[in-house]
Amino acid sequence: MNTTLAILIISALALVQASTFPGSDEDYSAWPAATLAESPHPHSSNWPCDVGHFPAAYALMHKVDKRLERIDNEDTKKRIEDFAVDQLRRCTSNGQMDEHCVKRSIGFTMSFIHHQKTQANRL
Repeated sequence: MNTTLAILIISALALVQASTFPGSDEDYSAWPAATLAESPHPHSSNWPCDVGHFPAAYALMHKVDKRLERIDNEDTKKRIEDFAVDQLRRCTSNGQMDEHCVKRSIGFTMSFIHHQKTQANRL
């Protein structure tokens, strides 16, 4: 149990560190411009508007959406969505979203997803 927890923490830290290397950031800045013409909400319908309209949040939202495509259990999906939304809301202050906070949240959220998938496989 302690070993699993240590591996999860190390993995999360490695993901956060990897996202700080030059050239490792994906360019999500083009998303709003490409999708604004299609709808007033450039984000997936999985995301509430209070966090979904921030361009800084698109990296986390995209990664979570991709992981959710591979999960069949609706309860697990809901827990993951709620966790990710909570992480994004914690990164919002005074009507702005802290990009560095979102990058840190990516590692935490990916670790949470892994944990949820592991728990679902045990049942």
